[in-house]
Amino acid sequence: VSRETENIVAKLNGAARDLVEAIDGKLPAELERRFNAGEQHVYTHRLYQGRGKKMLELLTDRYETERLIRGRIDGFVRLFERLLDTVSETPQGEQLVDACLGSESGKLYLMLAQASGRLTS
Repeated sequence: VSRETENIVAKLNGAARDLVEAIDGKLPAELERRFNAGEQHVYTHRLYQGRGKKMLELLTDRYETERLIRGRIDGFVRLFERLLDTVSETPQGEQLVDACLGSESGKLYLMLAQASGRLTS
């Protein structure tokens, strides 16, 4: 995996953290402790596993009315699409794109893209 890909993944983890903070109004202490201890995907997991369909409905509603939420969702979606563009240019591009989309970050991307209206269900 290229250095650029690793940097984008780190930024995606930070973007998920920023989105949790925007949704909840603060960062949960336990998740922040785990994040700072090196568990980088803890916020992505929280968003994706946290509330399922209710999370999609919440984000769709808040995307329309809250500029901060809209900005955080759009930022995550753009970063993930940059990741897809980056890995698609490699010799194993198609397999890597599929792997990215099948990951928890990929599933979160699909949910956020749907909440923002970029993808339809």
